[in-house]
Amino acid sequence: MNTIWTIIKKELKRFFTDPRMLLGMFLPGILIFSIYSIMGDVMMDVTSPKIEEFNLVVENNPEELSSLLQVEGWTINLKDEYETKEEILDALKNKEIDLYISYEEDFFSKMLEYDSSSLTKAPQVEIYYNSTSDGSGIFYQYYVAALTSIESQLTNKFDVNANMDVVYDVATEDDVTVYLISMMIPFLLITFLFTGCMSICSESIAGEKERGTIATLLITPTKRSHIVFGKVVALGITGLASSCCSFIGLLLSLPKLMGSEFNFEVYGFGTIILMLLLIFVTVLLFTTLLTIVSTFAKSVKEASSYSAPLMIVVMLVGITNFMSTSSSTSLVSYAIPVYNIMQCLVEVFSLNINVAHFAVCICSNIVYIGLGIFILTKMFNNEKIIFNM
Repeated sequence: MNTIWTIIKKELKRFFTDPRMLLGMFLPGILIFSIYSIMGDVMMDVTSPKIEEFNLVVENNPEELSSLLQVEGWTINLKDEYETKEEILDALKNKEIDLYISYEEDFFSKMLEYDSSSLTKAPQVEIYYNSTSDGSGIFYQYYVAALTSIESQLTNKFDVNANMDVVYDVATEDDVTVYLISMMIPFLLITFLFTGCMSICSESIAGEKERGTIATLLITPTKRSHIVFGKVVALGITGLASSCCSFIGLLLSLPKLMGSEFNFEVYGFGTIILMLLLIFVTVLLFTTLLTIVSTFAKSVKEASSYSAPLMIVVMLVGITNFMSTSSSTSLVSYAIPVYNIMQCLVEVFSLNINVAHFAVCICSNIVYIGLGIFILTKMFNNEKIIFNM
């Protein structure tokens, strides 16, 4: 019994007196708690985005129904600069406006005179919307619900979007495909990239420490900075190959996953190049971060445990894509590591590329990679870290 108690005390002392063990043991739980707390707080925002300003085009708007365009907390702008229906629909498709409402002429008087028992056509209201726009969807649901409520009180005096031959959603099939892809793929891609790098980098330096080969490498006349840079690049290439295999498998599964045919021809050659550039920079950034973790750790197991909190953070950043269907408009946010990559991926897959955003993202990540290599060089020059002294 005394022997068992001695072992128990020894193991407890080893765990609770080593800061690195404590970090690896408690930080994941703290991060998971934080993530689920944040997810609970924002769940309502995810399903109902906070949009308070809407741009509408309303034709033949009855004075008696003008109160429907006066909603407390909302700013509703009526646009009248478009001359033709085609121009209005193009503006709606390009998300310049949120809704196009077209009432029949003398709608209100016709509605009051209409006899639902007659065989004549009821006065018409046509409401065109764009299902890939949050603002359009929100106002469309509100306005249709308001008109439906009025119609039920008046006993079927008019019809809303009654023409079955007309498609009132101006979003094309390609638009919907791009919309769904831009919501789902960036999160999956950034997760694949991180896990691909994690499986390679956790063993890189920590594995050499365990095998005792790190000393042989360091006594060579090669500069420590060259060793670091060579390892980061080699690990980056390996991690890129690993994560790209997973990503290609995902792309091949998209037709069945989405229940429709997915055609990458929607994205042009220039978009593909930007996508590959983002992937390359992301892999180098993740490789640098995870190599720092591996250098700090004493063993592969310890390196893996330290990498887990980083993975949770990356996934948390990825989840932000589900909270908004559009990328950030703040230029400063494109200097935030990992988050900026996520936002640029959203822009690429949604075909709303902003050159300034990409420039800030790429340049800032190159700076972070350079800073990481500098930190790694300092760590390699510190014998206490390299030899776990």
